[in-house]
Amino acid sequence: MQRVGMRLRVAMCHMIYRKSLRLSSSAMGKTTTGQIVNLLSNDVNRFDQVTMFLHYLWVGPLQAIAVTALLWMEIGISCLAGMAVLIILLLLQSCVGNLFSSLRSKTAALTDDRIRTMTEVITGIRTVKMNAWEKSFIDLITRLRRKEISKILKSSYLRGMNLASFFAVSKIMIFVTFITNELLDNLITASQVFVVVMLFEALRFSSTLYFPMAVEKVSEAVVSIRRIK
Repeated sequence: MQRVGMRLRVAMCHMIYRKSLRLSSSAMGKTTTGQIVNLLSNDVNRFDQVTMFLHYLWVGPLQAIAVTALLWMEIGISCLAGMAVLIILLLLQSCVGNLFSSLRSKTAALTDDRIRTMTEVITGIRTVKMNAWEKSFIDLITRLRRKEISKILKSSYLRGMNLASFFAVSKIMIFVTFITNELLDNLITASQVFVVVMLFEALRFSSTLYFPMAVEKVSEAVVSIRRIK
């Protein structure tokens, strides 16, 4: 899959390069060098990343269904309480995916503005120096960069939440399952405890780590495709 992602990235770079050579004069006025540079340096890299995690969008839920069936055979209806925690997490990840998409769009737009401004400053550096406009342009570029960083920080916070769920959710699922089993006055043996813990731990990577990352990467790739179009 990494090879597929690399081929997609190279193909997109080729398409962007060919398109930039064929732009008309009116289209060149609407498209800046900064936008093209941002597409080639940032957006196309999303294809390398999305192919690594794409299959977990169906592997995660499928494994969750299989584990639920095994847990049902082991401890009965009590397993549904723990799986309800996982379902809530998956629904939250869908919402987080939309947030990633929105933040990626805003970050890319701010990056385009910053690169365009930098290009204009470098092009007209003689005029800037002659009129002593350095401070004004430094302030302008700094403001643009701060806005861009604020969006990047929000995306980083969301990634941190996903990583925190990887460490915490499996423990919460086990806790809720055993509490529910106790409230239903069901007997449970030591061997069943070990089986339940191992089955929930089996979901740890596919459903609580790789699935959220797949949602994140797919959301970012969709935004990149829209921008490249």
